[in-house]
Amino acid sequence: MNNDPIKTQFNYDAAEEKIILHNTQDVEPLLKLNKQEFNGDSIYGGVETKDKSMRKVASIPLIIVEKWKRELGIDIMNKAHMPKVKQLLNDPEYRFLRTHESVI
Repeated sequence: MNNDPIKTQFNYDAAEEKIILHNTQDVEPLLKLNKQEFNGDSIYGGVETKDKSMRKVASIPLIIVEKWKRELGIDIMNKAHMPKVKQLLNDPEYRFLRTHESVI
């Protein structure tokens, strides 16, 4: 994947005297990998951990992390926000982020 996944386009609206930022990210490679992992067909051959109670359940593109923070006020790096992050990841709307069928 690209080292700089989020691309930012700067535009200036002279009438409003505002700078407008438009961020994009090619998420196809990550979503394809998520689907493969969900179906047990990971290119990594299945990642095992010493603690069998832990497993990877999702990969979230940075553009979604940014969107959640901007639009919903949810910061995935804030432990206090984890219940809401779990709720979002369990929501069928965000099924494409999941790498495992378990409920979080």
